Amino acid sequence: MNIAEILHKQVEETPETPAILEMRRGASGRVSFAELELMASRGVSLLRQKGVQTGDTILLMLPLSTDFYIALIAIFRLGAVALILDPNANSDELDRACTLCRPKAIITTTSNLFWRFFSRAFRQVSLKFTIGFSLPTLISWQRSQTLDPDPKITEIDPETPAVVVSSLGLYEQLKFVELTHNYLTLQQKYLAEILGINPGEVDITLKPLLGLINLGLGVTSLVPKLKMKTPLDHQSKPIVEAIQNFQPTRIAASPSLLENLTQALVKKRALFNPVYKIFIWGTPVFPSLLNQVNQIAPQAEVIAIYGETAAIASLSRREIEASDVSQMQTGKGLLVGKPAPDIQLRIIPNQWGAPVAPYENQAEFEATCRLSPEPGEIVLQGDRFITRTLNELGEEPMNFRVGEQQWHRTGDAGYLDSQGRLWLLGPCQDCIQDKFGVIHPLTVECAVDYNREVQRVAFFSYRYQRTLVVEMADKSSSQRSLSSVLESLQWANVEALRVVEKIPMDQRYPRRVDRVALERILDEQD
Repeated sequence: MNIAEILHKQVEETPETPAILEMRRGASGRVSFAELELMASRGVSLLRQKGVQTGDTILLMLPLSTDFYIALIAIFRLGAVALILDPNANSDELDRACTLCRPKAIITTTSNLFWRFFSRAFRQVSLKFTIGFSLPTLISWQRSQTLDPDPKITEIDPETPAVVVSSLGLYEQLKFVELTHNYLTLQQKYLAEILGINPGEVDITLKPLLGLINLGLGVTSLVPKLKMKTPLDHQSKPIVEAIQNFQPTRIAASPSLLENLTQALVKKRALFNPVYKIFIWGTPVFPSLLNQVNQIAPQAEVIAIYGETAAIASLSRREIEASDVSQMQTGKGLLVGKPAPDIQLRIIPNQWGAPVAPYENQAEFEATCRLSPEPGEIVLQGDRFITRTLNELGEEPMNFRVGEQQWHRTGDAGYLDSQGRLWLLGPCQDCIQDKFGVIHPLTVECAVDYNREVQRVAFFSYRYQRTLVVEMADKSSSQRSLSSVLESLQWANVEALRVVEKIPMDQRYPRRVDRVALERILDEQD
């Protein structure tokens, strides 16, 4: 099974339906499913003509666009492997990706190629296909559209790698993950069920692989006019313009991007219309963000998705009850909803930092699992979580075996309640063990999130003390406001309260606190 076959099936069913609406292209930005496949099949002709073969790796560094999907589908149809990197990826990520995957070709913009002129990794790639103005040493990707289409879809084993994507590992270590054709097919099937995706919808597309899933399901992907050199989370203006001009029915975005979108719409006194489903996908989504998004989209269902790359659990704002709010305000963790129906989820004793020994059978494994509501590490089993990590520094201890099954470690602590819902306690490695006992910083940060006077918060052990660092929404807040924060956290045994003008956030994960930079600020305060 080649993932391109699913896309071809969609062409047969709805050839004239818009597959992509790209605002950058204006009137020519409407591309039907039939047109998209035709352009991709011509791309295959160019790749074959230049010597790219089935099994070769092609580095794909293009902004999210029609050209991106033409190239990606062409790579699939050829049976090659797409190494997908953000056009703004730093040189370390680029060099390591090329060292591990050894791409035979690259498809990128001419400007990006010039920007990377001194990159050793770029110079070692033999075939350079570019979009934009051309030079004698480069191969114009646009020239593919003058060639006859190649109608063949290469037959390959379902477990053959389709794409390689980069991610940060559980130790903040850069890793590269292979996703097979079978994996992508299963992701498409289950995400359609979990996210309630239906043919004919218009979806604002901000994640490359979600756009691919849209194409296989007959959903139109709306691509805003994004700036290449600006991080996506800071591009609320073109996304708001896309919403107002094309009126999409759904959007899936990161928490930080939706936070910026909300602020932009509040300033304009505008609403998300007629969007009826908003998915907040990525890092843990606190209740305040669900409420903020609801203000600018009162008719929409706002849904938080737990899981960086795969939907592990989901929670609609409408499902949160008063008793749940009380639990989150008193340190019981962050409610993330019921696990997806296609996965097995268990809680095992927290032994993060050490490998999990294999179990001979399911019964032996179940005997060690935590019962509700005992906390521990969240582990998963399912076809959507079987991926291969490429890492020259060695494999992370992310997997273990139960009989013939492979289980996946999330590195997150949590528990299941009596209703079978998952509660998140935060990364296992962040757990604090001291004279007061055990506490997970996320539980404190989630509780403080309900305080509207606090803009951001961080809780961690600083100089062997439980330290709460706050950034106030109103910089002139009184001591009384700070006292109310501490009073609500008596259960957390906070030993030190520090106020900073701005809590630094991690550049790679904009809603994750940069602990190193924060400790430096506290050191300077002393």
